[in-house]
Amino acid sequence: MSLKIQQQENHCTIFTSQLPEAENWRQEEGLLQPQIDEQKALIVQMQQQVQLSNLLNQINNEIRSTLDIEEILTSACRLLGQVLQSSRASILVKESSTGNILVTRGEYNAGDYPIQLGMKVPIADNPHLEEVISQQESLAVTKFLDFPGLNPETKKIAEALEIKSMLAVATRYQGEVNGIIGLHQCDREREWTDWERQLVEGVASQLAIALNQAKLYRKTRRQAEQESLLRLIGNQIRSTLDLGTILQTAVREVRQLLQCDRVIIYQFEDNWQGKVVVEDMTVPWPSILGDMGADKCFRGDYATLYQQGRVKAINDIFNSGLEPCHVDFLDRLQVKANLIVPIITSRSEETSQSPAEISNLKPGRLWGLLIAHECRDTRNWQRQEMELLSQLADQMAIAIQQAGLYSQVREAAVKSQAQTQQLQAALQELRSAQQQLIQTEKMSGLGQMVAGIAHEINNANNFIHANLFHAKEYFKILNEAIEFCGKACPEAAEALVKINEELELDYVREDFGKLLNSMREGSGRIRSIVTTLRSFSRLDEAEFKAVDLHEGLDSSLLMLQNKLKTNIKIDKEYGSLPRVNCHAGQINQVFYNLIDNALDAIDSADKPGELTIRSWQSEPDWVAISVRDTGNGIPAEIQDKIFDPFFTTKPVGKGTGLGLSVCYQVIVQAHGGRIRCVSEVGGGTELIVELPLTN
Repeated sequence: MSLKIQQQENHCTIFTSQLPEAENWRQEEGLLQPQIDEQKALIVQMQQQVQLSNLLNQINNEIRSTLDIEEILTSACRLLGQVLQSSRASILVKESSTGNILVTRGEYNAGDYPIQLGMKVPIADNPHLEEVISQQESLAVTKFLDFPGLNPETKKIAEALEIKSMLAVATRYQGEVNGIIGLHQCDREREWTDWERQLVEGVASQLAIALNQAKLYRKTRRQAEQESLLRLIGNQIRSTLDLGTILQTAVREVRQLLQCDRVIIYQFEDNWQGKVVVEDMTVPWPSILGDMGADKCFRGDYATLYQQGRVKAINDIFNSGLEPCHVDFLDRLQVKANLIVPIITSRSEETSQSPAEISNLKPGRLWGLLIAHECRDTRNWQRQEMELLSQLADQMAIAIQQAGLYSQVREAAVKSQAQTQQLQAALQELRSAQQQLIQTEKMSGLGQMVAGIAHEINNANNFIHANLFHAKEYFKILNEAIEFCGKACPEAAEALVKINEELELDYVREDFGKLLNSMREGSGRIRSIVTTLRSFSRLDEAEFKAVDLHEGLDSSLLMLQNKLKTNIKIDKEYGSLPRVNCHAGQINQVFYNLIDNALDAIDSADKPGELTIRSWQSEPDWVAISVRDTGNGIPAEIQDKIFDPFFTTKPVGKGTGLGLSVCYQVIVQAHGGRIRCVSEVGGGTELIVELPLTN
């Protein structure tokens, strides 16, 4: 215990003995503190300079690595925003050297804050922008919404963007402002340090060079794109006569080149009204293709000015001195600014071009207007943009004239072709009529021959048929006389027995009756055949008359009896049909042709076949006749042609190609019926005829 106390005392003694030295050190430290603070400030300043140097080097590397201004600005915004830990970093670029509009071309967003990229901001009526542009140094604002002179609209935009503090500086190249760098703090109010202002000002000098280089590059590229567009349209005019393709390509390329919201081609009609015939636009702007409504303010004197080549650039429809009705019309189309170039066609010049006659050049026809629309905001149209649209309008006028000439030539060719087709059709119809007339004459001749033969046969048969009754009566009397003689005279009976033995008189007497009956039956069959032949010819029925179709089918079969071979089975499935009002001779000709074709089809199959003829009532007021064969069938690709005149599947010399054509004309054209084919290769063919009951 005593040892521990002693140690403590020794420590206290040592500490007490060192007090003067500690006091001296504190006095020296007080003298060195300013130097230490200066060294610390120097170190911080060196660190800031290194940081600024690194930032500028990174931006310079971006500038050297690409000519894409959006990529450079976006990268610079990201680097600035990350180094200064701001909520948003953006770079606004002037649209033109004389313009009063800034467009946000680059942006960095550190959080889920509203996007400013693409926003157009006017310099006028925005005092903070005017102050930034008017001074060389940066502008630091801690409480942005309290900035003096902010108008309500600007405050509304700032509140929407959630801006609480702002640090901004103008970028200048050779003394001319070409953009503004802006840093926003959205989560709190922020005091901007001098070093942060110096950092932004240092970056501004580098970006001013990049913006100028990009401006020169953009100008060069735009010229190249304009020349490329003119070459593209010229090549399309030379390579195609499709006016729609040329005009659609033109408006699409123009809109992309000018970076505007909508490009249209308006074609005039009567009374200087018209419609939009071609259009290209971006969302969310609505389409106005077609009839976009009448512009009642467009007068004839305007047309005269455009016809003389006037190009009209409207930077702001509300501040360009337009008539109120014209402003209302454009406002309905959501147009803020537009550029109008006339499309003039058919410039007819005098052959002489002397100075005295140049004034006599006839004005061209004002075909329409090429119009570029800016819908998002106002726009200052540049001279090169006007010149580009004027050159394109001239190219379009050439395309329109060429398309018109081509259309005239094509119409003439179409008319000539139509006339040729009409002549060919007339020739074909004439040939068909001639062949059908020949065929009709043949059928008429056949009918007359059949009728004549039937008449002669019938006359001869009438003698036989009429005398068979008397022959039978005479035979009966002779038999009775012979029997009477045999009974009355014994000598005669003996003679009759002898005659019977020698001449077989009993057999003659027995067989003669059978012979008479056979003759009567044959005579009746002849009379039936004659009736059928007369029914086929129908020479006495030139007008429509109610007939039994089954009689026509049977008579047609009879006429083709010589083609009915032993290997062909005939199957008749007749239904119960009412009498049909028709031209019997023509209908019989149809049945004849159908059955004839069916028999030929069966014969060409080289195998036993079957011919089926059916009839039924297909609908309450329609009847149907079907002729089906078991031939080879008709391929599907030619089934639509079988009713065409002169079309035949038979070998040369075997058919004229008129049979089914005649059937079609008789059934469809003469009787208002229907005829169709049902066939399958290898499965035979069925032709179905349908006739109305009332005609």
